Amino acid sequence: MVKKLLSFSVFIIILVSIYNLAGKSKDTELKKIAFITLSEVDYETFRGFKKGMETLGWVENKTVKYIIPDAAKTISNLDSIVAKALKEKPDLIFVSSTPATQAVKKAVGDSTIPVVFCPVNDPLSAGILKNTISPEALITGIRPPASDKKRFEWLMRISPNTKNILIPYTPKDDSSKASRADLLKASANHSVTLLEKPLNKEVKIDEYLSDIPNNIDAIFLPRDSNIEVKVEKFSKYAIEHKIPLCVPSYQQVQKGALFAYGFIHYELGYEASEYANKILKGVSPSDLPVKFGDSHLVLNKTTAQKIGIKFNSDSTSSAKVILEK
Repeated sequence: MVKKLLSFSVFIIILVSIYNLAGKSKDTELKKIAFITLSEVDYETFRGFKKGMETLGWVENKTVKYIIPDAAKTISNLDSIVAKALKEKPDLIFVSSTPATQAVKKAVGDSTIPVVFCPVNDPLSAGILKNTISPEALITGIRPPASDKKRFEWLMRISPNTKNILIPYTPKDDSSKASRADLLKASANHSVTLLEKPLNKEVKIDEYLSDIPNNIDAIFLPRDSNIEVKVEKFSKYAIEHKIPLCVPSYQQVQKGALFAYGFIHYELGYEASEYANKILKGVSPSDLPVKFGDSHLVLNKTTAQKIGIKFNSDSTSSAKVILEK
């Protein structure tokens, strides 16, 4: 009888050990997250995302592994980069920019791989989602705030004598269309002329810049990933011609633009980690509504000095960040 009880006890201990080991294995299973981006500027978005994941308890190479291909840099490179990342069988894809998210959606098709985007300017007009409250696909994420109207107002306050504004844009870019539409509405009650000048893929940026009219007083970059990746060239041109360059995000002010009113990549990425964490723990993306990030005014004091503009107390007191180097 004693032997039977001992045998039974040993059997129970073995079962419990197997159960615990199985549970432990499941809980500590290494999750793979692939990061896809069009522009190198979104590495800062990813840096915020990684920090957020770390704060939430995800340890790189222990509980989570990141698959990080090079930035595509051009839309034509996206499909091959996404295909390569999918061969790694990621548990989740974190993707930045509208074109990159469109490429990811096309590639994942009806698969069960969830996607978190950050940012996508307008997931509805871009054809990524039909419903941002209850996303119908396994896709959700963060969209930047609708800040182009306010950004135009800041341009007029910072440079009140502006009359002719250049708006470079990529033809057929959905984010650019929405951004330019907001700018058109914002400028309706001002005595300014908007010159929308397309930058086609076959035109080199130096050639484009050499063809800008001499009467341009300011450059307004729309939310357009293909244009934003060329921000250093636009910044150099604006400084040489002593005109304001206003941009959608903090990162581009670091590249020499005069100011931004819009999102900060790091902060949006950090916020997106909350959604990735929930999805990896079993929450469906359809239960996670697309969220808006926050807008901030960012000023570049060094660029202002180079082009002969002095920020007034209104702008400096409203700015979240003032860059001086």
